[in-house]
Amino acid sequence: MQVPEIEAYLPAARTALAQFGLPETEPHPIGKSENVVFRADAPDDTTWALRLHRPGYHALPALESDRKLTAHLSANGLLVPTGRRTISGAWYAQVATPDPEATRLAGMTLWHPGQTLESLIGKDRGLATWPWFERTGALLAELHNATANWTPPQGFTRHRLDEDGLVGETPFWGRFWEASALTPEERRILVEARDLVTARLPPLTDPLILIHADAHPANVLVSGERLGLIDFDDCAWGWPVFDMAVSLWSASSEPRFPELLARFLAGYAQRRALPAEVHAQLRLFLLMRTLMLIGWSDARPDLAGANWKAGLIAKALKGIGELNLT
Repeated sequence: MQVPEIEAYLPAARTALAQFGLPETEPHPIGKSENVVFRADAPDDTTWALRLHRPGYHALPALESDRKLTAHLSANGLLVPTGRRTISGAWYAQVATPDPEATRLAGMTLWHPGQTLESLIGKDRGLATWPWFERTGALLAELHNATANWTPPQGFTRHRLDEDGLVGETPFWGRFWEASALTPEERRILVEARDLVTARLPPLTDPLILIHADAHPANVLVSGERLGLIDFDDCAWGWPVFDMAVSLWSASSEPRFPELLARFLAGYAQRRALPAEVHAQLRLFLLMRTLMLIGWSDARPDLAGANWKAGLIAKALKGIGELNLT
């Protein structure tokens, strides 16, 4: 999908702000990835994030379920997005946009002070960053504690990252083994990877819980002494270790990754018992994260850039080799 430049969405952002009760507030462009994001400084000195959600990714019931989940997490003491309602009481407003689909759903959340973990540590995964990963492990454990015992309200709906959602015939992130950018040999390798993941997934008796599913450092907020999670766009029913794998994926090729991993797991264990066979499951889900990113990148060339393939294929080969050794 060819997405216009962010400035082309300013009229849609202004229309959305009026529906959220801020007709005089000027939107400030922040970024364009899955969603188009603006900052809005309200007259009462509060600051808000306005998101114009990518067409076709989530329907309205799934987005409204996101709000129900984050309200539950906030009530349990987690630092997560706080939604704002429109003047009609809805969580989202539909606005005309310059996309081929012509409209997007707009939502607003309070802009919590702080900065993302990624902005603090950049690409560094050295010794000085390990305490951050230990704290991130504890944060995910708190998230999993809050969702494991929660009964969502009627009408709650989020996708499932189970066997079908990961490696079935129509996985949520697409048929990565058929990505258009792949060579025939690369497709053969990814079919092998799909079969390997299918054979190694945890048994269906392992319960799925609601997970963030995208808790990499850019979605971990450092706000004073607290850590929080932002961007619940990908939250889903899934295995807890998948959440861990996403958080750790960017560090998984580092020479001292086993030591960083030990710190992360120590943080998690401070708040919640580690899943059985956590190390074997992490190898599996680190590979699965790579495969998902191949599907994501192929479907979103406007976001992935031109040179995404080589690094991900190399990482997939490494992950396959590590799984075959276990």
